[in-house]
Amino acid sequence: MVTRKELTEALWMSCVENYVLAWLNRAYDVRKLYGNSFVSVGRLFDDFSRGAAFERYGELPRLQNLAEDAGVIRHRFVRCRADEAAELLRRQDGDSLCLARVNANFFLNFKRSSWREDHYVCLDGEMNWINQYPLSEGAFSAERFAEVFDGALCLFETADLTVTPPDCNRESILGQTFPERLPEELRAVESAVWVLRVTRKRLAAYYREREEAVRLLTEELALLDEICFMVRLKQIKARQTEDREGLRTKTLAAVSRPLERVLELEQKCKEVFEA
Repeated sequence: MVTRKELTEALWMSCVENYVLAWLNRAYDVRKLYGNSFVSVGRLFDDFSRGAAFERYGELPRLQNLAEDAGVIRHRFVRCRADEAAELLRRQDGDSLCLARVNANFFLNFKRSSWREDHYVCLDGEMNWINQYPLSEGAFSAERFAEVFDGALCLFETADLTVTPPDCNRESILGQTFPERLPEELRAVESAVWVLRVTRKRLAAYYREREEAVRLLTEELALLDEICFMVRLKQIKARQTEDREGLRTKTLAAVSRPLERVLELEQKCKEVFEA
């Protein structure tokens, strides 16, 4: 079973992707999977301005799917009852990854719940579990597992760990588009910036030997962190003020300058790959 540290170190876009990356990285350099992790900043801002949701954003292929398509891993999706799931978990190899889909009952004792309805937790054969969000862990009794189990398991195992998927980033980087204007809603800014942070961290890791690209991406990531901090601070202050529209306007004005610098750095990074 994966650990808290492994989960927090993975560059994920979904709970299953988080578990798979944390688990697979024990036996395989998951940076090899980052070769299809680029999305245009223009496409991002346009998608989220039009109402795209981070938790269901489909422009980036999930890395577990890329790994399976390349033959690095394989998985089984099993629909079953809770008692059947418990027996399957007991029989799994210790090197495999076992995920159980859980229902809303799982979150009754949490202040936060998952972003998606189809949420999974990671388990071992003794019903010890770890949850990706909110980050937590514990052990299920048979009775509690029956209450929270939502009728499906995902069972992963490694296959060919010698495979290196191709680099598809460069072509996408060279075709990058840029927004004519920045989003007018903080929700759109926050979602787009979160995806940018994940994808640009992947690019920095994937192209770690290209010093100029890494330098530009490192500066960009610092700005993206700054923007995330400002937006999060706004969310906290919004609970304490009645002038939420005024606060939104001020926050958008504050993030516009670092966002403009982000676009400049994206353009420079594109030029590095054109050379």
